Amino acid sequence: MNAPSGVLATLLVAIAYLIGAIPFGFLTAKWIKGIDVRTVGSGNIGATNVGRVLGFRFFLLVFALDLAKGLLPTWGFPRLSEWLTGRPAPPDLAVLVALATILGHNFPVYLKFKGGKGVATSLGAFLALDPFAGGAAAAAFVIFLLVCRYVSMSSVGGGAVFFVAHFLRVGDPWSRGERAMTVVTVALLLLLIARHRKNFARIAAGTEPKVSLRKKRKESPSGRIGAAWLLVFAALTVAAVGALAVVKRATKKDVLTVGRYTLSESSRAGTGHQRAERVAFADGGRLLAVTCPRYNRLVLYRVTGEDALEVANDLTLDGKPVAVCAANDRLYVLERPPGDDRHIQPGWWETFDFKGERVGDRVVVGFYPDDMALAPDGQHAYVLTSGRAEGSADRPAPGLDVYPIDGSNSVGRVTFDTPGDDPARLTLSASGLSALVTLPNARVAEAVDLSDRQQPRRIGRTSLTGVDQPYPSRGEGDAIMMPSGSGREAVSLSFAGLGECVASTLPHGSGVELYQAARRKPLGTLVLHGGAFGLGSIRPTGLAFSPERKLLAVANRSGGVHLVAIRPSGAEEVASREMPTGR
Repeated sequence: MNAPSGVLATLLVAIAYLIGAIPFGFLTAKWIKGIDVRTVGSGNIGATNVGRVLGFRFFLLVFALDLAKGLLPTWGFPRLSEWLTGRPAPPDLAVLVALATILGHNFPVYLKFKGGKGVATSLGAFLALDPFAGGAAAAAFVIFLLVCRYVSMSSVGGGAVFFVAHFLRVGDPWSRGERAMTVVTVALLLLLIARHRKNFARIAAGTEPKVSLRKKRKESPSGRIGAAWLLVFAALTVAAVGALAVVKRATKKDVLTVGRYTLSESSRAGTGHQRAERVAFADGGRLLAVTCPRYNRLVLYRVTGEDALEVANDLTLDGKPVAVCAANDRLYVLERPPGDDRHIQPGWWETFDFKGERVGDRVVVGFYPDDMALAPDGQHAYVLTSGRAEGSADRPAPGLDVYPIDGSNSVGRVTFDTPGDDPARLTLSASGLSALVTLPNARVAEAVDLSDRQQPRRIGRTSLTGVDQPYPSRGEGDAIMMPSGSGREAVSLSFAGLGECVASTLPHGSGVELYQAARRKPLGTLVLHGGAFGLGSIRPTGLAFSPERKLLAVANRSGGVHLVAIRPSGAEEVASREMPTGR
C-alpha cells in the first residue's frame, strides 16, 4: 500500500481498538445502579454478567452495544478509507479492524486491560467479514442456549460453527487474500475457548449459572455434574463424527462417467492471489498459465506426467491481466493499467517465454482492453477494447483491432458504435476468418468478418436472450462456439459413441457440465470442491482444454485452479473438435 493509505489504515486500526475498548457493560452498571460490575457475579464486564445483575433488558442493551462496536468499524472503516483516499482500501484492513475491536473489548486500555470475553464484539465483527458464517454462528448460539442454557458453552459452540461455516465457503484459505482472515479466525476461536476455561471448570463442578428460560427449580449438584459430562460427551461425539466426515470428504474424488470415459479431478492448486480468472494451456499441455487480476499476477504451472500442477513461476505484472493466449513458444498477456491509471493510459500486451521471462517490448493497444485472441497462423492478434463505453466520452469508440504479432500498429479496425455497446468477450472461429464479440449490455453477440484483416466488417447480430448454454456452430468448413447469455465458458470435445459434446462451466454451480452439442442433452456434471479440506464449493471463472494431454483446466473465483483428466476406459480416444478453447 502507498504511504498515505498505509498511515490512514494504521490510524483506523488504532481507532478501532479504542472503540472496541469502550466498556459498555461496566458503564451501564455504573450509570444504572452505581455499582462496579467487576465486583459482582462472575466479575466479567460482558452482557451476560450485566444481565444477571440488572436484568434481561440490560443484557440485550449491552449485547447490542458490544455487537455494534465490532460490526460498525469492521464494515465502515474500509469504506471510509476508500472515500478519503479515492483508492481501494488495503485488502486486509477489514480483518485488522475486526481484530482490533475484539482485542479492545478483551483487553481495554480504559480498565487496565482487564475486559470481557469478546463474544458479542466478535459476532459483530464476523457478521461484517462473513455475513453467512456470522449468521450461522448467531443461529447456533441461540440453539445451543435453548438446549444447554449455558452462555459460555453456547458462545464457544457459536464460534465453532462460524469456523466451520467460513472454511466451507473459502476456496483457498491460505491464499494471499484469505491468509489474514484464516489466521484471525483460528486465533480468535482458540482465544474464545481459552477465555471460557474457568466456565468449563464451573460447568464440571456444577456451579456455573444457567440462563433461566422458565421458573427455576432446585437442582442437585450431582445432577448438574451429570448434565455437564453429558454435554461434554455429546460435543466430543459431534467433533469425532465431523472429523471423520472431513477426512472422508478430503480423500474422496468426484468422478463423472460419460459413455466409455471418466472425468476426474487429478490436481488442485491455490494461486495464493485470491482470484484466478483466465487459463490457457501451452507447450503441448505441459504448461498452464493462470491470470490473477486482483493482485496483477500471472502464475505458471508445470503439468507433470502424473497430471499434477507444480508452480513454475509467479510473475508480477505492471497491469491488471484481462486475457492470456499462447502461440508457438510464447505467452501473450493483455493488461489494463492498474488503479486510476486505467482512465488516463491505454492498455498493452506483454510477451513472455515459457519460463516467464519477458520477450521484447510491450505493445500498446486501446483504452480499456477487454479480450484478446490469436489467429491460427500465429501471425496476428485481435484485441477488443471498450473505449468510451467505460464512460469517458473523449475516448475512441469500442472496437476490435487487428495487430501483427511482431508488435507494430493496428492494421485493421471495426468499431461498435451502437448506443449501449460495451464489448466484453471475443470468440474466434477455428479458421480465424470470423469472430463473435459479446455485448452483454445489449445481450447480443456481434459477428465480424475477418477474411480481410485490413478491413474487418460487422456482419450481423445474434440475440443472447434466453440462450443459457454455449453451443458449437459449424458451416462452410469453419466452426465457432456460440456464447450464452449467462456468460459460461465452454470448449468443444468429441467422444467416441457420443459425437460432439460441450464442456461448460456452470454460472452458479460448483463444477463443469457436459452435454451433447446437437441436442444439448445433459450428460452429467463433475462437481469441483474448494476450501479447507476440499469441503467448500467454487465459482468457476475460466476454462481451457489441452487436446494433447486430454486435460481440462478450471479457474475459480477464490484463487484456485483445478485440473481434470479425461480418460477412456478402453482404447477409445477423446479429441478436440478444432474449436477455440474460450467462450
